Amino acid sequence: MKNASKRITEEAQRGSIVQILVEWRMEWMPVGELRLHFLRRAGYQLSEEDLQFHLNYLERKGYVETKKLRAARAGLELTAVRASASGVDLADGRVAEDAGVGL
Repeated sequence: MKNASKRITEEAQRGSIVQILVEWRMEWMPVGELRLHFLRRAGYQLSEEDLQFHLNYLERKGYVETKKLRAARAGLELTAVRASASGVDLADGRVAEDAGVGL
């Protein structure tokens, strides 16, 4: 079981992610760009593993959407993310608070 401090930190991280994506106006954002925005806002780096965990959680809750973008000829793959309408409603307080997302 996680201690209260770690749980509160993770909830705040998810809240920051939702806020950043809502401020991005529901447009697609590369996950790498999201990590930079998070660093600027929170003042520390979020590991790729932790960010992916939070995005998986938020996507399953319906607050964000993710998609893979591929450039087959160049052999590149990129994951992009954006806030969903439910994420905007959560950030704006139009739906009940979510205990797993600290806004």
